[in-house]
Amino acid sequence: MIKIKKIISGVLETNCYVIYDSDNLHAVIVDPGQDGKKVIDEVEKDKLVPEMLINTHGHYDHVLSDDQIRLRFNIPLAISKEDSFMLSDANKNGSSLFAVATIVKDAEIFLKDNQEVKLSFTTFKVIDTPGHTKGGICLLFDGFLLTGDTLFAGTIGRTDFDDGNYQEMLESLKKLKKLDPSIIIYPGHGSRTTLANELRHNPYIMNL
Repeated sequence: MIKIKKIISGVLETNCYVIYDSDNLHAVIVDPGQDGKKVIDEVEKDKLVPEMLINTHGHYDHVLSDDQIRLRFNIPLAISKEDSFMLSDANKNGSSLFAVATIVKDAEIFLKDNQEVKLSFTTFKVIDTPGHTKGGICLLFDGFLLTGDTLFAGTIGRTDFDDGNYQEMLESLKKLKKLDPSIIIYPGHGSRTTLANELRHNPYIMNL
């Protein structure tokens, strides 16, 4: 059975998600954030076996512990090619603005729109959702969607950064609006919600 562990990481309370199979304990880690030790401890506590690390986008509060996680579990990092340059640029990933200037080694895997990624225990689909960043992505699993900083409960991600674009965000939301309303949304910050709830109450997506 596929389960989801949420780990709140760092001062901006980024949601790291560990998706895993409760039978064979294989897992994928998404957006480990700043507190790599906390993520590692939680993964090892449950004796999980990570196969891949994924970033939904390249901002520092989602990527700072990437190298620590990769080194500990010997797994590859996946991100969209459009955001991959942010990993090695402390100004572009934003870490230099918060006195934690950090760069991350290049990703091993570039994820593309509509790509189906098969892990040993599950399959997920990549959905390009630019707006918060040029290369932001969402990850669609069976029955749930990891939205990074694209869609939150009641609101959306900021579009006023250098690589943000409000019109692109609206187009991305139109994509998500077409999905099954029963899908559970796991955002990059804050509490989980459902697409149905956002279609009823989130002003940014309900009237598109």
